[in-house]
Amino acid sequence: MSNDKIDQLKQFAAKDLEQTKADFQQAKDKVSELGSDIKQKGQETVEDVKNFAAKDIDQTKADLQQAKDKANELKQKGEQALDDLKTNASDQYGESKAALSAKADELKEKLADTQHAAKEKLDHLKEEATHKLEDAKAKAAELKDEAAAKFDDLKAQASSKLDDLKKAATDTINKFKG
Repeated sequence: MSNDKIDQLKQFAAKDLEQTKADFQQAKDKVSELGSDIKQKGQETVEDVKNFAAKDIDQTKADLQQAKDKANELKQKGEQALDDLKTNASDQYGESKAALSAKADELKEKLADTQHAAKEKLDHLKEEATHKLEDAKAKAAELKDEAAAKFDDLKAQASSKLDDLKKAATDTINKFKG
């Protein structure tokens, strides 16, 4: 019984591990996507910088600063998304681990309760069997005593009848002799 429950817990943990792996893969894909977006924006920024080079220097500086700000913003968004995914995956793992631990503790407690109940039942059955055996021994001794008393009574009756028969036979022989 406990092996089945442990197997169920293992299957549950395996499913949870697969989900965690899937979540991490999703996070990797999202980071890769964000990296591609950042790279694309970076290339666009380089193109913009090249185009702006021909413009007025002050305008170019302003545009360059704006491009840097946008790149930093994208970088921060990417880092935040990655941190959120890591935190989410970590929280899910922690929750799953806690749930598995609680379930394992619950199963251990149920197993202990079942073992205790089985031991109590076995002790009760042993006690009943002992009482029944003692009752059977007492009844057997009682029946033995009754049988011995009846046997002694029958023996006495048989002895008396035999004596009567011997006397009757002796009397009959004496009648024929006499």
